[in-house]
Formats: sequence, structure tokens, C-alpha cells
Amino acid sequence: MGLREVKAARTRRQVIDVALGLFLDEGYDETTMEQIAAKAEIGTTTLYRYFPSKDVLILDPFQRIMDLGKLLGARPVDEPLNFALGATLQQLVEELDERDDGRNAALRKIVDSAPVPRARLWDLYAQAQRELEGAIAERMDRPVEDLLVIMTAHTTFAVLRIAAESWWTGRRDASTAGVIDEVLRALNTLDLVIPALPPAAAPSPKSPRRRS
Repeated sequence: MGLREVKAARTRRQVIDVALGLFLDEGYDETTMEQIAAKAEIGTTTLYRYFPSKDVLILDPFQRIMDLGKLLGARPVDEPLNFALGATLQQLVEELDERDDGRNAALRKIVDSAPVPRARLWDLYAQAQRELEGAIAERMDRPVEDLLVIMTAHTTFAVLRIAAESWWTGRRDASTAGVIDEVLRALNTLDLVIPALPPAAAPSPKSPRRRS
């Protein structure tokens, strides 16, 4: 990485840190891009060049979710898919724990109460799920629109969401990685109920016709 790239990365990190602090102290709606630029000691034009809007800034702690497909793609090709997916989830949340400076839970509450960032967060999840579907399809050697591929990706995301929601709503006694380990262990003991069509009803016996 060259000097220019190092400086740009440092500036981005500084802006994100300043912005997240202001969102927590002043409120998301009350914080302006001009305030962020002033506190980060950069020009407003420079700020908009790095970050076109506030919602991009507040969603930065959750951007790591986008790496799920890439992390799965980096797993050994001969590793069974179920183990590869479990290891991928563990690696993701361990890295999220390492980057968490104690503000992520409070920031998530702000995101949940602000319509624009909340909508963009769900867009982020949807994009990450599509990329995960692509990585799963490649490992399964199936089309990305294959139902097995789609259900595998949905299930993987469900595990991640269950663990994340459990932690965000109060399981602060454990790390996110610890919570997801619990979910994965519990999942292996469940007799999952999958929606199914009811068996076709047996035809009613016909009543014999009466002779006139």
C-alpha cells in the first residue's frame, strides 16, 4: 500500500470514529455532515468524497457482513460445506468482536430507529446473502437459483441473525463469537420442522345408489 493509500485509509478511519461518536453523543438526526467534517478537521468537500451520506458512516461497523461469501470462498475446497459454513460464521463474528469498541450495540439501536439507515442495512444484508449464495453455489456445483443453494444461504444467515439479535438484545455476558457457538451447537440437536404439504386426503367412499 502506497503512502497516498495509507493516508486515505487513516482519514477514513478518523472520519468514521468522529462520526460514530457524534451520532452517539448528539443523535443521528441532529448530527450534520458539516459537524462531522469540522470535528474531523477536513473540508466538507473531502468528507463527501469519502462518504456521500451519513447512513454510509453509521453502517460502517456492520459492513463486515459483506465478507461472508469471500470468507467461505477462502475455505479449503475439500472441507465439507456444513463445517465450512460454521467456520465462516465463527471467523466473521470473531473479527467483528475484535473490531467492536463497545459502541456497536448502541449504534445498532440508532440504526433500528432511523428509517434510512435501517432500510440500507437490510439492503446490505440482502446483498451479502446474494454473494453468499454465489459462493455456496460454486462449492455445490449447482446453479445459484437452485433451491438447495438458496435454503442453505438463508439458513446460514438465520443462524447469524439469531446470534446477533441475542447479543444485541442483552447477551452481553458473552462475546458474539461465544453466542454463535451456542447457536451452532444447539442447531445440531434440533429436529427441525420444515413446512410441507399435508398428505392428500383419501377420497370418501361413494354411497351406493338406491334402485328406484
